[in-house]
Amino acid sequence: MITDSTRISIYEYLDGVFEDVTDNLYNMSMPEETTANDAENGFCVINVGNVYDESEFSCDAYGWVRCQIAAYVPKRTRGRLDKEKYKAFEDAIIEAIVDNLDSENESGYYIMQDSVLSMEGDEERIKGNQYHMFIKSFIVVIDQESNKQQTN
Repeated sequence: MITDSTRISIYEYLDGVFEDVTDNLYNMSMPEETTANDAENGFCVINVGNVYDESEFSCDAYGWVRCQIAAYVPKRTRGRLDKEKYKAFEDAIIEAIVDNLDSENESGYYIMQDSVLSMEGDEERIKGNQYHMFIKSFIVVIDQESNKQQTN
């Protein structure tokens, strides 16, 4: 059985995956107040969706969850896209995901290779600052071994 505490450990796993993307990394939702660093360099928000338990009667516990990381890229003057910052976020996020595709690790989680989707979001205005959004969505698989340890 997959427990509710699994959600926190998934956030911790994703923090490790994306730690090199930006120093401004937030979980669950956008910050209520952005810092000067957020406004100048942008930030990312990680979100974990519903955890689907695919456990079987043989007591092997495993499941999956759709997650996303949204990069908020600050715009240049007059609302134009800062292509360099956008590309830097995009490349760093893709590299972090590729490094963790289908690779088993101590956390018991991995990103499923065929599940990665890219999209752009609407522009966001936060305290007068404009951001363009780059979003990656992917599935994190919860493997059997990590859940055996949690349930014992």
